[in-house]
Amino acid sequence: MSQRKARIAVLGAGWWSQGWHLPHLSRHSEAEIVAIVEPNPHPRSAINELESTAALGERYGCPVFSSLADALASPLRLDGLLVCTSHASHFELGIAGLRAGLHVLMEKPMTTDPEEALGLAAAAAAAERDQGLAFLINNTANYRAQSRAAAALVRERRRVGRVQHVQCCMHSALLWLFDDPSNEGWTRSTGRMSGNGFGWGQLSHLLAFVFHVGGLCPTHAFAHTTLSERSGADLSVAAVITCSNGASIALSGSAA
Repeated sequence: MSQRKARIAVLGAGWWSQGWHLPHLSRHSEAEIVAIVEPNPHPRSAINELESTAALGERYGCPVFSSLADALASPLRLDGLLVCTSHASHFELGIAGLRAGLHVLMEKPMTTDPEEALGLAAAAAAAERDQGLAFLINNTANYRAQSRAAAALVRERRRVGRVQHVQCCMHSALLWLFDDPSNEGWTRSTGRMSGNGFGWGQLSHLLAFVFHVGGLCPTHAFAHTTLSERSGADLSVAAVITCSNGASIALSGSAA
């Protein structure tokens, strides 16, 4: 049986969207870009040159809207949203997408505030239960076959027994990104963010992997960050996390 393509609106036309999401999605045989939502007609990036929204609309053969509300009010038929906007906008856009009956794939980090995260998680669970909608966060490692196998062994089959302690680290040569004050989206806080930098940009991946594989639920955390003198972003993070089953996590990360 033939199946129609998924009709996707891409929210955000910044560096990550133009370099990865839009081109990959345009090549996907089972998906179709039907709208791009970006309030800035000339997106900017300190990392590389970006195309204007007019050029993107022409390249991908779709209309461009300045807000999600305008896209939802249009006659377009949508199946889902791909959210790759600034961190602080994720909660509002995710809630709007779910209320509109759309599947949502959202870039990490999920939100910038614990209360927003709890609210969005509850809305996503209700949307899945009542409407069969998918809500996914793009913590990419968790979707790999190796991660699913690890989760099956550790979390589901408990082949290592009850998890009591996790030692994890992630060190990436990304000083060029987080130490440069011109990379504002990666170094400056917006909305309810507590700082910005390596913790938000990279350690969100590591934590998602640890919680996914270990089936752990964090309850308390103590963290220390070392900040860049140039950008103000956190460049290194050390943390101790306590989980609901009594397990502890020792976390280390650095962009240097």
